[in-house]
Amino acid sequence: MRKRIVCLFLGLVMMISETVTVLATTEADIKAQKSQAESQLNETNAVIDDLSEKQQEVQAEIDSLDLELVDMMIRIDAVKSDISLTESNIETKEGEISNKESEITQTEADLAAAEEDRDQQYADMKTRIRYIYENGGEAAWFNIMLSAQDITTMLNRAEYAQSMHNYDRQMLTAYIEVVNQVTELKASLETQKADLETQKADLETQKVSLEAQKADLEVKQNDLQVMKEEKKAVSADYEARIATAEAQAAEITSLIAQQEAELARIAEERRAAEEAARREAEEAARREAERQQELQNSSNSGSSGNNSGGSGSVPGYSGSGSGASIVAYAKQFVGNPYVWGGNSLTNGIDCSHFVWQVLRNCGVYSGGYATSAGWRTLGNPVGSLSQAQAGDVICYSGHVAIYDGNGRIVEAQSSSAGITCNRSVSCSPILAIRRFV
Repeated sequence: MRKRIVCLFLGLVMMISETVTVLATTEADIKAQKSQAESQLNETNAVIDDLSEKQQEVQAEIDSLDLELVDMMIRIDAVKSDISLTESNIETKEGEISNKESEITQTEADLAAAEEDRDQQYADMKTRIRYIYENGGEAAWFNIMLSAQDITTMLNRAEYAQSMHNYDRQMLTAYIEVVNQVTELKASLETQKADLETQKADLETQKVSLEAQKADLEVKQNDLQVMKEEKKAVSADYEARIATAEAQAAEITSLIAQQEAELARIAEERRAAEEAARREAEEAARREAERQQELQNSSNSGSSGNNSGGSGSVPGYSGSGSGASIVAYAKQFVGNPYVWGGNSLTNGIDCSHFVWQVLRNCGVYSGGYATSAGWRTLGNPVGSLSQAQAGDVICYSGHVAIYDGNGRIVEAQSSSAGITCNRSVSCSPILAIRRFV
């Protein structure tokens, strides 16, 4: 009896060792993957920091170009204002030139009239002089004086003659003065007109210079705008690359969180497996002790052997139900969420709880909860996948599922997939196949 119990303990120790070894291998792989993911995350964050710094530099250049563009717009507006003012001044000068031309035209008319009056006065004076000369010259004047009846008449005639002479002189002098004044006025107006035309030419030259300056500023403004658009394109490229890197960082962070959760699950599974194995060992030892006691107290050892449950029977195994009903019952929960450590077929459950709940609710298993490693020792063993039937439990490293009989499994797959029924039974290496019907 003691030897048999020792053998049972050794078997359970080997089972525990196998489970712990598998868990340790899986845990080591996940830790290595997690370390690699953390390294990738650090590299991605470094890339994000570098891209962000470059984007900030480009944005600073864009801001500087914006300031230059604003300054250029102000300068262009100032030049446009100067051009507008110059054009206004040119129009004013053209108006003044037109007025001067009108004044010159009037002055020319006045000059012509004055010259005509001067010439007429000169002609009249010459006519009177010629008349006197033709009628005796000074003798004629003397005869006129002598022919006077009295001294008063003679004096009057002498005074009249002198007055006419003085009048002719004064009028001729006045007309000559008017002609000179009008001539000088015409020359002055023509000089003013020439000055105005010079000023207008200067303004037109200034306008041409301002327009050239405006064109040059507009070219520079266009160049600045092109540079700004190029910088904006570079900034947009950095932004897109940052967004891509941030998305990658988020994926890696999510992966690390999943790996940490998986490591926690494996640690819990190891603890649960060790605890379950310990309880199973104690229970097996207790049953073996009871069986040996029954054998000693029974006169029919064969009958006692049959009552012990036979070879391959396990606690909680009832053998009722069918594989097809197990699969049908399991599939009705497809689409429900996966929750590590969860035990609700509708609100969230993990792989080992899923198998336990399905088998228990179908009436083919009445034992306690078992981890994914623990299911490898329950039920009846199936030699190979070719012998597997619907309802069999498929055990993987760190995972367990229900075979649908058609090459696929019903399982609580993962937090991202939930409960599914579309994966191949050969999606991972199979460690054991156990039957409960």
